[in-house]
Amino acid sequence: MQQEHFKSTVNRRSFLRASLALSAAAFSPSVLSQEYPTYAQANPSQRRLRMLNVNTREQLDVVYWKDGNYVHDHIGQLNYFMRDHHRNEAAQMHVRLYDSLYLLHSALETDSPISVLSGFRTQATNEMLRGKYTHVAKKSFHIKGRAVDFYIAGINNDKIQKTARDMNLGGVGYYTKAHFVHLDTGYPRHWVMS
Repeated sequence: MQQEHFKSTVNRRSFLRASLALSAAAFSPSVLSQEYPTYAQANPSQRRLRMLNVNTREQLDVVYWKDGNYVHDHIGQLNYFMRDHHRNEAAQMHVRLYDSLYLLHSALETDSPISVLSGFRTQATNEMLRGKYTHVAKKSFHIKGRAVDFYIAGINNDKIQKTARDMNLGGVGYYTKAHFVHLDTGYPRHWVMS
């Protein structure tokens, strides 16, 4: 699936309209038919995400899936929330990432929001970060809209990453000195970096 990028220089509403136009690819049967762990689904009639963007201080609390269907407007809000704050650009995020965050948050049984450090990254931002940090991958899943770096206040990051690993949610990285967990929609694998 080709990655589409949007500049959010006009306004948030324009991005949300554009995001809806691209949602057909994200909600295709091949994407939606992927199997996800079911044991953590606390409320099978809806999936809700409560998040805080650490960089922009924005908060978002949305039910993005209800009665078996993704709520397109709320997916658009999530995509905008997860934008590259360095360039103020957003992209269509992989919906499986939202499902993985939902399942993990449910399994951790917490009311604290997911504190997002990094969601989507442009290639330019990724290169800038690669110049500063040795752990930033050249072909990062962030560029593809398939990764998030985060923490949850009140929950030990070691517990977060171990739970995500046990659930086989995808790629799970634990950055001990930077105090965050990386989650992506790639094949299940894990790593720890200081």
